[in-house]
Amino acid sequence: MIEMGPMSGGAEARTCESQSHSFKGPCVGDTNCASVCQTEGFIGGDCRGLRRQCFCTRNC
Repeated sequence: MIEMGPMSGGAEARTCESQSHSFKGPCVGDTNCASVCQTEGFIGGDCRGLRRQCFCTRNC
């Protein structure tokens, strides 16, 4: 799991991300990735990297 720093705007919230366990195939659409991540209990997700993998995000 990757932990990212504080969000802009002075908020103390942090965002953590983890690669999706359920997403299958190349990740070409952030909307589809986010939907799969929500079924895993995350707040969203997007496609990342050269291999286009789905990474899910949540508040830490």
